[in-house]
Amino acid sequence: MNRVFIAFMAFILLGCNNSNPPSTNSMLWEFHAKNNQIAFDNACQPLLINYQEILKGVQAKDTAFLFNAAKNLSTLMDSFPVFTSSKDSALNDHIKHGLTNIQSEIQGLMAETSWFEMYKAANMISIQMIHLLGEAGYGKNNIYIFHTSFEQQEDGFYWFGINKTARDPYHPEQKELVEAPSILQEP
Repeated sequence: MNRVFIAFMAFILLGCNNSNPPSTNSMLWEFHAKNNQIAFDNACQPLLINYQEILKGVQAKDTAFLFNAAKNLSTLMDSFPVFTSSKDSALNDHIKHGLTNIQSEIQGLMAETSWFEMYKAANMISIQMIHLLGEAGYGKNNIYIFHTSFEQQEDGFYWFGINKTARDPYHPEQKELVEAPSILQEP
């Protein structure tokens, strides 16, 4: 498992060194409507709700709240139903792999002690969840993808929600709502 995680992180780090602008989302995720399964969409609802709790913890800069939300999301990931309703075993493997990636990022978040590293871990959880939702063709709600610049992070940070506008969790001092520049379900 550690070798897979190290290889995955090396791949992500190489991707982060890319000089292309952050608008190249297709490198981070793609939406596959043909993979949609109603059972998967329904099972994702608790994950999406708890993911929003992680964003609340980031926005409040409350480590106790953030770590509790991460722990709860980790527990939900552990008990996430395995889907075999699809006859596509490759898709089932992609979903399982995506869940494992998210779980690894959650563990990474819980191991951090500085806020900047927690921001980076929350960003990775966001990217992994968006990737999983896109791979599985999630269709119950529109997934609005937000991006914010961050002085110390060349590519900035991503987060998502089911509303078109939201407060930027990485800049809590900004009280105005920002509008999502993209939707997962649109090409």
